[in-house]
Amino acid sequence: MKKIIAGIGFELTGVLMVMFSSLTASISIENTAEWNTQLGRYWQTVINLGLLPVLIIGAVLLITGILFSLWGVFEKPDSDTHPSK
Repeated sequence: MKKIIAGIGFELTGVLMVMFSSLTASISIENTAEWNTQLGRYWQTVINLGLLPVLIIGAVLLITGILFSLWGVFEKPDSDTHPSK
């Protein structure tokens, strides 16, 4: 159960980090200086605003949270922690 709760916390944190950094980049996309960028307007804005580390950390937390949740759901219960009758 602890793994599931930790996974949910990681998932929520990761989703919020990715969502808010993407929202910030999309709001600021019109302020991109060049129309012709190699990376594209969105990624150029993300890099200009310094949001790339936030996006990466958020994605890692989201994936870690999903893995923790799945691990907690499919884990076999220990006979020591669950009393029998």
